[in-house]
Amino acid sequence: MSWEVPIMRSRKSFFNPVVFANDCKRYWPLTAGYTLFWFLLLPLSRLTEYGYDYGQPSDWNMQYETLGITAVGGYVSAFCTGILFAMAMFSYLTNARATNGLHALPERRETLFVTHYLAGLCCQIVPQTVLVLLTMVILGSHGAFDVRITGLMLLTMILPTLFFYSFGVLCMIFTGQILAAPVFYGVLNVLVVGVEMLVRTLAGNFLYGWSSDMTPMLTAFSPIIKLVDEGVRATSTSSEYYSDALRSGERMTGKIIVQGLDLLWIYAAVGLVFAVLALLVYRRRHSEATGSTVAIYWARPVFKYGVTFCAALAIGQLVYYLFFGQYRSNGDYSLPGMIVCMALAGLIGYFAAEMLLKKSFRVWKSGWKGAAAVTAALVLLGVGTTFDLTGYEGYIPNLDSIESVSVDATVYSGKRACFVTSSAPDTIRLAAAAHRAIIDDKAREQGRASRGMPLSWDGEETQGSYFNITYKLKNGSIVRRHYNPVTLYLDEQSVPGTPTAALTALYNDPDVMVMRALGRWGYNAERDPRTLTDLRFTGGYYDRSKWVNDRYVGEIERDLSPAEAELLYEAALRDAAAGHLAGTLFDGYSQETSIQLYATYLDTWDYRGSTAPAQEEDGRAYIEFELTVTPRMTETLAVLRAMGIDVEL
Repeated sequence: MSWEVPIMRSRKSFFNPVVFANDCKRYWPLTAGYTLFWFLLLPLSRLTEYGYDYGQPSDWNMQYETLGITAVGGYVSAFCTGILFAMAMFSYLTNARATNGLHALPERRETLFVTHYLAGLCCQIVPQTVLVLLTMVILGSHGAFDVRITGLMLLTMILPTLFFYSFGVLCMIFTGQILAAPVFYGVLNVLVVGVEMLVRTLAGNFLYGWSSDMTPMLTAFSPIIKLVDEGVRATSTSSEYYSDALRSGERMTGKIIVQGLDLLWIYAAVGLVFAVLALLVYRRRHSEATGSTVAIYWARPVFKYGVTFCAALAIGQLVYYLFFGQYRSNGDYSLPGMIVCMALAGLIGYFAAEMLLKKSFRVWKSGWKGAAAVTAALVLLGVGTTFDLTGYEGYIPNLDSIESVSVDATVYSGKRACFVTSSAPDTIRLAAAAHRAIIDDKAREQGRASRGMPLSWDGEETQGSYFNITYKLKNGSIVRRHYNPVTLYLDEQSVPGTPTAALTALYNDPDVMVMRALGRWGYNAERDPRTLTDLRFTGGYYDRSKWVNDRYVGEIERDLSPAEAELLYEAALRDAAAGHLAGTLFDGYSQETSIQLYATYLDTWDYRGSTAPAQEEDGRAYIEFELTVTPRMTETLAVLRAMGIDVEL
């Protein structure tokens, strides 16, 4: 007989059904509200749609509209409710008694985390699945059921839910304050883009020539902005135009798809990574950290100096703008004013974060060293930017590396405008020379601005202009610069190396004159008009206000036939080729003459995934030319006279 006592081996479990059931039961009002929201949005709205008196919608339209609701509503509702379910399931981490009680149970941290995480996830996914199936039952009763559409609806709801809920859980793990979690969640969803915009604004204050383009580049790190920006929505593989007795417009046809579904898959994968990170952090989280704004000790310096930096950028720049910078731009700045404003705002942010972490107002004694370091860092940031340590202000790409250059330069008085894109080596060289002349004139331009010297708007001595230049390099990168104002001096038109002389040379470049002669509007307007394929004119319009001794005496208007429009187009090109548009930036002439030429062309341009212009069925696109007529344009004036049009300028 054996007297050995049998031993029962214990098993590691990652799921506790009792805790799971308790979570679902305890927070049923939140689940019920979430279910009601989607019930109103999906099944009920579909029943209402079928109940209208004007007729039954087609199966295709009903499927398209239903998928559209889940495509947009999926990420919007996931963003709003993800943090709510995370706060509900992990609220015990913000209550010391609940935290100590649960952590005293014979359950591993992994078991508690996985159980609570799955409970919150199921409280969202189960209602989604049930309501989608109910919706498809309604559609199926009218012959509109489709398995593929059902799957797409579930994906557009579940994938963003997985990301935003996991991100909310991660925020809950890092804090011990229930109200801090939604703040962290909301701020971190837009933080990267916000900081990018603030840094760009700061650079625009300091750097001469900083481009005013404020399109964010880092939206992928700000999820909700990225999803809205990418336009996750239902669409179709084709469309057609229709017209009947009541209305006309574009009708979607073809296969229904979801635009941006690949982005949802990426964010869902990132959500799983966030869930794993939350579990790893939770395993090492101290129970006594409950009640702290930041419950993870190594994250506290990140929080403190992050708040400091953001406060310096946001509040500091706002104060600087109100007191120093309202009338400054393009590298004209007050360095002492910017440093003082940013340092004060940074110190406010630093001590505010310190108070939140220490839960006390008495933080000066323990925080003065950090405050001094913050102040020194902000001073160095301002001074370092002033000296352009990155070389941004003086950078001009090597001419051999430039594929094309776009220039947008206009004299304030409106007498001269130049908007061209060219790949011609001579034009690129002249544009770069004008750019270099403007950079070299920085000190004089800023000195003039700081002294408040006005421009002579009559053009007798000086003229104001702006200069935007964009280089497209052969490696695919883009370099942009913006200068406003650029002061042009009448007595420097022939002085080499001055902005006036350099811009005049660019303005009178033969290829630039061709593109100036035909101001274009619409898609591909920046392209050389001579390169447009199969250009066909459809008509035009002539309009001129007539003055006698500075007295308005009437207006001459006339429609142009396609043949007349083509004659004027060819005459303008002859004038440009002959150099008749050459002149100075101080020339004056009447701006009361307006000639529009309407045409179409065969659009064979490769848009490489970007939006193409609206086209006719034969692939033709529209373009409009707006001629600027000067007294030197003898060819154009001769054609106008032959048409019997009064051209006295």
